[in-house]
Amino acid sequence: MKRIWLAALLCGGFQAALADGADHLDRRQQIFMQNVTEYNKEFSEVDVPMPAVPNPNEGDWFELYIDNMYKGSPRILLSSITQAQDGSVRYVFNNRSEAGYDNITAEGLLCVTGTKLLDSEGSKLKTYGYADLVNHRWIEPRHSQWVTLGGKRNATDRVRRVLYDAFCLDTKARNSDEELRAQVRKQGRLAKREYGK
Repeated sequence: MKRIWLAALLCGGFQAALADGADHLDRRQQIFMQNVTEYNKEFSEVDVPMPAVPNPNEGDWFELYIDNMYKGSPRILLSSITQAQDGSVRYVFNNRSEAGYDNITAEGLLCVTGTKLLDSEGSKLKTYGYADLVNHRWIEPRHSQWVTLGGKRNATDRVRRVLYDAFCLDTKARNSDEELRAQVRKQGRLAKREYGK
């Protein structure tokens, strides 16, 4: 009798989980249909002046929480987060190593590119410059291109995945620079509560 009751309980749980999964897929489809023009529009990159090379120990750097296993302390300069005219989000990022070495880059993240890939809406990432902290200048990469970030649940770039989740809402970047900054702060706190057990 106990086995029959347990089997019935498990079947009920599986049915509820499947129903939740179907609801999630329905919501994703609705979001896609609402933003189909975002998917189909052609991206035309605009030129944005490079910011001043920041001091890694001064300013409003915000440390991102990735997960319990991540080594290092990646940071984003909150005041540098801006939405460009082309819809991409530009920011200054410091992928500080576990040993404390600063690796500062000026980057851009594009939420929607017209191609859906692994639940990422085709998001792309571009590095505009590497900070030379000795000479206080940016070094531009030789072949700077937009590269596909991949699925937001794909762990190939866990750090940028946190930024994707903070910047991108329903396949497009959030509305204002302040909203983007607030979401980065919130994303960090939520991540610590959810995974930092």
